[in-house]
Amino acid sequence: MPPPLSRWITLALLLLVPALLALAACGGDDDGGGAFEPGKLTDPNSVPTVTPWTDVPDIVILDPDNINPLPPDNPPQAEPSETPEPTSGEPGACGDTYTIEAGDTLVTIGIKCGVDWELIAESNPDADPAGLSIGQVLIMPSPDDGETE
Repeated sequence: MPPPLSRWITLALLLLVPALLALAACGGDDDGGGAFEPGKLTDPNSVPTVTPWTDVPDIVILDPDNINPLPPDNPPQAEPSETPEPTSGEPGACGDTYTIEAGDTLVTIGIKCGVDWELIAESNPDADPAGLSIGQVLIMPSPDDGETE
């Protein structure tokens, strides 16, 4: 059984009314005044555009053999490293150097080794705190270096 006529009329109105409103919003002829008025289409030649570049940049082709993969999320357990595993966070627990491990930041290293992270940053001016690399070796300051008397 086909739907009643009232449903067809309702459907037609739902589709036609928005289309008629959109056409009415576009307005009629442009008076050529150049000023933008809401609801009127603009002349495409008068709309400013941006040129992306003056000279086309060189094409860069990546060598798939020269792309280094990211380290795994859970690196396999390796043999014990030269750096002792500090557990208590006691002063000087890491020795003179510390090798960066996955997830390390200067703050976590400072907590592990019992040294203020700012002292670690001062002792390693070439190390970027936001770009530490796994395996990178940091010089560890003495915990007493930051104390003032």
